[in-house]
Amino acid sequence: MTRRPVADASSKDAAGFIALPGDAADHLQPRAFQYEMLEESLQRNVIVAMDTGSGKTFIAILRIQAELERAAPGKVLLDALVHGFVRMERLSLLVFDEAHHCIAAHPASRILRDFYHPQLQAKSDRMPAILGLTASPVVNSKIGKLEELETNLQAISRTPKLNREELLRYVHKPCLIKLVYPSEVHYTRRSQLMTDLYRLRNGLNIEQDPYVKKVRADPTSRDSGQLQKIMLSRKTYCQEQLKGLCTRAETIWTELGPWAADWYINACVRKFQLGIRGNSTDFGFFDESEKVYLEQCLSSIMTATTEDSLPSIADAFLSGKVLHLIDFLLSRQIPAFTGLLFVRTRAEVAVLAQLLSTYPRTRALYKIGTFVGVSSSASRKGNIGELVDVRRQVDTLDDLRFGRKNLVITTSALEEGIDVTACNTVICFDKPPNLKSMIQRRGRARQSESVFVIMLADDADPSMTTWDQLEEKMQRQYMDDMRQLQELEAAEEVEEGYRELVVEKTGAKLLLADAVSHLYHFCATLTSGPSSNRVPVFTFDSVGEGSITAKVVLPISVDASVREACGQSAWTTEKMAKRDAAFEACVQLYHAGLISDNLLPIKTLDEVIAEIKSEVAKVPSLVEVAGQFNPWYLVARQWQASTDHLGLHSFQVSLDCNGELVTTMQMLLPCPLPPIPPIPLYWDALRTFRATIYPCPWVVTRSVNPDIVAQSTTLLLRSIFGHKMDVQKTDFVAFFLPSEGEDPEQWTERLAGTINAEKLKHIDLPTLSLAKLGIIRDRGQNGIPYILKGFRTRSPEHEMDTSEGQQYMGDEEASPLLQVSRFPKRSDFLHKVSEHPQRPATKAYKELLKPEDCEIDKLPLPYAYLAAVVPSILHRVGVRLLAARLCDSLLTTTVFEKLDLVVTAITTSAAQEPTNYQRQEFLGDSVLKFLTSLTLASEHLRWPEGHLSRAKDHIVSNASLAKAALAVGLDSFILTQSFTGTKWKPLYVTDQIEAPTGQPRQLSTKTLADVVEALIGAAFLDGGFAKAIAILKVLLPRVFLSDMGNSNGKLHSAHQASDALIIYPPHFSRLEQLVGYTFQLKSLALEALTDSSFVGSNVTNSYERLEFLGDVCLDIIVSTTSFDHEPPIPTHGLHLIRSAVVNANFLAFLCLNLHESVSRTNFTTGNKHNDVSLLKTSVPIQIWKFIRHASSSIRQAQRAALTRYESLELPITESLRNGPHIPWALLARLDAPKFFSDIVESLIGAIYIDSHGSLAACEAFLERLGVMGYLRRLLHGGVALYHPKEELGQLADTESVRYEVFREDGEEKRLGCVVWIGEREVTRVGDGVSVLEVETRAAEEAGRVLKGERDGGMKKRKFDE
Repeated sequence: MTRRPVADASSKDAAGFIALPGDAADHLQPRAFQYEMLEESLQRNVIVAMDTGSGKTFIAILRIQAELERAAPGKVLLDALVHGFVRMERLSLLVFDEAHHCIAAHPASRILRDFYHPQLQAKSDRMPAILGLTASPVVNSKIGKLEELETNLQAISRTPKLNREELLRYVHKPCLIKLVYPSEVHYTRRSQLMTDLYRLRNGLNIEQDPYVKKVRADPTSRDSGQLQKIMLSRKTYCQEQLKGLCTRAETIWTELGPWAADWYINACVRKFQLGIRGNSTDFGFFDESEKVYLEQCLSSIMTATTEDSLPSIADAFLSGKVLHLIDFLLSRQIPAFTGLLFVRTRAEVAVLAQLLSTYPRTRALYKIGTFVGVSSSASRKGNIGELVDVRRQVDTLDDLRFGRKNLVITTSALEEGIDVTACNTVICFDKPPNLKSMIQRRGRARQSESVFVIMLADDADPSMTTWDQLEEKMQRQYMDDMRQLQELEAAEEVEEGYRELVVEKTGAKLLLADAVSHLYHFCATLTSGPSSNRVPVFTFDSVGEGSITAKVVLPISVDASVREACGQSAWTTEKMAKRDAAFEACVQLYHAGLISDNLLPIKTLDEVIAEIKSEVAKVPSLVEVAGQFNPWYLVARQWQASTDHLGLHSFQVSLDCNGELVTTMQMLLPCPLPPIPPIPLYWDALRTFRATIYPCPWVVTRSVNPDIVAQSTTLLLRSIFGHKMDVQKTDFVAFFLPSEGEDPEQWTERLAGTINAEKLKHIDLPTLSLAKLGIIRDRGQNGIPYILKGFRTRSPEHEMDTSEGQQYMGDEEASPLLQVSRFPKRSDFLHKVSEHPQRPATKAYKELLKPEDCEIDKLPLPYAYLAAVVPSILHRVGVRLLAARLCDSLLTTTVFEKLDLVVTAITTSAAQEPTNYQRQEFLGDSVLKFLTSLTLASEHLRWPEGHLSRAKDHIVSNASLAKAALAVGLDSFILTQSFTGTKWKPLYVTDQIEAPTGQPRQLSTKTLADVVEALIGAAFLDGGFAKAIAILKVLLPRVFLSDMGNSNGKLHSAHQASDALIIYPPHFSRLEQLVGYTFQLKSLALEALTDSSFVGSNVTNSYERLEFLGDVCLDIIVSTTSFDHEPPIPTHGLHLIRSAVVNANFLAFLCLNLHESVSRTNFTTGNKHNDVSLLKTSVPIQIWKFIRHASSSIRQAQRAALTRYESLELPITESLRNGPHIPWALLARLDAPKFFSDIVESLIGAIYIDSHGSLAACEAFLERLGVMGYLRRLLHGGVALYHPKEELGQLADTESVRYEVFREDGEEKRLGCVVWIGEREVTRVGDGVSVLEVETRAAEEAGRVLKGERDGGMKKRKFDE
């Protein structure tokens, strides 16, 4: 790097660096004072103290560049250090921008206190250097804070001394202006709107508050004293919102004036009303009932007020402070005005922006922008007093930089840490709160001749002497060249109760102070229902005078063995006791494997899976894979090894048509073949040949003359492929010989060559068998091959007679003509021939040839037929060899009895083979999910459902499976190319031995994943779950999958241990009667119906883990039943049927529908004497009534769902029994909460574990529930399977479909939906209960409209025709 600063430069700017001319213009050179600070930082740890805009960041860049030349860099972040991703000893340089924050509990200070100082005390020889950057080393009026800052950073403050003149020349300090305004308010009366707002806030009835009603209805909240606390504090969300709105309006009334206050109230209320009516996410944190309540309250004060009805802006309605600000802005009309206006609150930002943009004297002069801090906190998002939309400020700073805006109103958000263009005017609407703020704001005015304005009330002390003196003293202190950094002589004082957990493997560290936040983070990652409380609950006990201990209970979805933790010590404060208990809980979770070595919640299976996940993330959707393996390569190698032609294998190849044998030959190979099923060969649209290949019951052990077998093979193939044969080669990979009993040499000599067709007239034609003749070749047309069909005579005038039925009668004076048809040009006989639209397939196309122009092959026509289909036969043999090679190499530990399954599994639809992998992939997908979920649940008994789901989703993802396929080399066995035969030529050993694989190709990751799943499905069909597990161990070797018996045993044993800890409620025996299953482990029945909101004893876990397992049990039962149906269901139909049967709304309906009647006796007094009598009634008992929970929202959801069920039961039941389509819209209108379907799946999971893994027991429950009956109806056909939205997409064809959902007017706030096809509105429906329901119903109606239009158009066309 350059060691001397550039003294003369062509251009300079205010950013603190010199731009070189010419080619070096893009290279930044340090100024002298920056170079001085760089040299200081290279010698020791320093804090660079220079003004804002003087180029401190450039010094940091230079320092980093210098460090890069000496050592590798490291990223310093507190979280990275806390979780052990980065270690302090591996860092070489720490740069602290805004270094004045390195005190107290700031994250920068924690980096130093918790990680840097311990290394320093240990006298480590690998300490990083430190560079701090700040414009204000002190942040308040205490000069002693500088020593604290230097001690924390182990650094000394430095500012340029030798080159200070240059620093002052390029750093422009603005002129300070104290703008004094009158403090007395010239208006006293509040407007009617403000008066109404205060009256509303003070007159609210707390009993009508939605939150109070909710708490009062919840017995658990009443018992805990929560209701009493609310009534005393009056702190509810609605109350706090109105209180905050009043407070902000009062502040604006005082600071800005009555007009500003009225505009603010009006804008806030209107934004809230529009937001909740339009389903804005800005108010998503409000409960629906709270939205309605607040809207009703606020609407009462806005009945006659609109923005247009507000009084126009006049000086009488503005504060003196605002008027003085306006006067200053009007006096500051300079060219290229660029300014910042700092205010205290976000509300003032919004109101001042509106005021200055509409005030007559300023609106033409200033282009206003706003900028506030970006916060994602729930309290701010749900604040009705929040007007500034941070989404609209994305371009504000760029607008200021490029002149599109010239005045930005902001809060302290722009004081530091954000790059803001240099301004010439900075105004503080209020006195800065401290010295740091003053220095930071002043630094924003760094153009030449800038002004820094501070507005002060006339009754305040206008003197800035204290700050001026403090800054001067601070400058003297860090300018003192003799002042040296004091070394710390004593260790840091150990904080009371200091404890830590350090993971040696990663260096991650858990401190007592961090334990609570870590625990909350862990609980937040748990997946639970909307009614669940995903936070830890702390309780405290007094153990003596002034001493307390704490206990923490985690959510019920956490395993019971680590759900509770108690602190180790007694404390004087709840804060420390809470930390102690949280620390112990975190330690338990870590040792239980629920927190990783980085002290973060686990999200994947284990470290192996984490490694795979990082690798899989690199896999694109389309990847280059190996070319297809050439199965004839191995055959060629065996031919080369068989030099004496002994031990060869003979196969009989027969060709028949409609059961009649056409011809047969022997095929000679050096190796055995796997079983080859009959091969259909489509000769034309009418005739189909069939080739069968059987091994001869002997192996050729006698010496075979290679020349003879080569000649017979050449004779056969040359009849059709003579133009494609290499005359120099005879090393065929497959030899063809005449059938057993005929000498190959004599056969070849007898049938080789041709005869002149004129010789036919010397033969008794009526007795001639045409089949014994060979191919007719027209010498005048380059030997085009024909098939002889018969003979025709010529007329005396030598004209062709084409009449039917005329035979040649042996007249030697008449020359016979040959009636022929062209030999097929086709080379692909594996795919059917479509009939030519203009040539009837019922009649062969025939031509007439002169015998004198033709010659006839001696090789009979049946052999030519066989020769023509040899490429097709060898292709099918090659496919079987490819599948066999896969079984003998990669899948050698999985012995397949049915090779057809492997062939199907590796065949894509693009290959156009008789079968492809799609159906087996459907089955394999279900098998994989089932076995993966079963292993995860059994191997990780403490994992909550969220962890299990994330691990399963990763293992079965397309990216993971594709990566696995590539890793084991499966890609080279996948069939993707369709056979056409157009480029086929005889297969020679010398050609095949050179190419074990084809050229690399592109495959999608989905195809790779599909083949993996198809092979799993093949293994399952060949040998059940045992063989599926065996093949999974081959294809996914890095993922542990347990045997089913072992997994089932672990799950059963785990619940057997907890069974002794619970008391089985007597009424649960009715549940067993209802589901038709008696539990041996009663704890499973309890767990299956325990919601995560449940509070109390007699509980092991909530139902989520069982629901996780039951989900895949349901899936595998439905998938296997659908797959086994005869006739086979197409793949798309399988997916549609499975989606319909496992649909949450369908399962919820069945859950609501399944019931048993229980007799109940009640006492009644129905006569005039009030005599007591007994009345017997029948009460339905349903599964959902057994759910154990402690949530009023669940209770309300149950009642609402039951009401909807009662109105929809009959139409849904009728549609399920007899309807022509699945009742998608009716089921969506049921809108049952998810827990209804969840408990169905959790019961399936419970039955599976209790029955030691019996899917039959689970299926029996599904039969009782009604799932299997409806599945059978769908499988038998007659029910439209498509969802209305999918069907509408098909009907719309190429036009786009768009759904617009809106909220209808009315008390119930129902939904409506408009369907657009292209630019045309097709239908509009209303009265919707959910987005899903109203869109489904709208799609149904739109489909009916399009079908009607289509049918009407068809009838019109028929009528016109």
